[in-house]
Amino acid sequence: MRSSRRKSITILAVAVVSLATALMASGASQKAMPQVNLETLFSPSGWMGDGEYGRKYIGFGTDPAGPHSPPDSIKITYTFGPTRWGGIYWQNLPDNWGDKPGNNYAGKGFSRVVFWARGALGGEVVEFKAGGIDTPGKKYKDSFQATAGRIRLSKNWQRYQIDLSGANLKSVIGGFCWVASADYNQAESVEFYLDDILLE
Repeated sequence: MRSSRRKSITILAVAVVSLATALMASGASQKAMPQVNLETLFSPSGWMGDGEYGRKYIGFGTDPAGPHSPPDSIKITYTFGPTRWGGIYWQNLPDNWGDKPGNNYAGKGFSRVVFWARGALGGEVVEFKAGGIDTPGKKYKDSFQATAGRIRLSKNWQRYQIDLSGANLKSVIGGFCWVASADYNQAESVEFYLDDILLE
């Protein structure tokens, strides 16, 4: 009887140790996942379309009310101007449209850009992209281009991603970008929020 009980205890102990080891390994692999915070390490300096008029049509700032992750989220209010479209690139260096090299993330395990977004009212249509900066006459350019497509935003925070699997990340100038157009928005303006923009 004692021998049987001792054997059961030993088996249970081995199972606990195995489970703990597996959990530790899982935690270690999660910590080892490469990650670049595009929101803070890249600059939202690439204003396009109506954005070329400065802040006349596009309001850009932070909002502490209900961010996805404290302390705040990015708030964008865009009223369609003369070009009827606009957007902002997060660039590896401020105002870098190809005068300076992009960051080299090739072979480092990155496969997607993830971000959280929500609309002020819900129904706002915005396209989200990564890469694609290829300015004629400039020495450098992005070595890839990817998009999440046009997304109809919810009023609640939702997680989205831009698939970069198979993309050549040797030159990353435009790490993240949003574009909105009057062509696919019925209202004369869109207001939306962004948070936790990461290259993973």
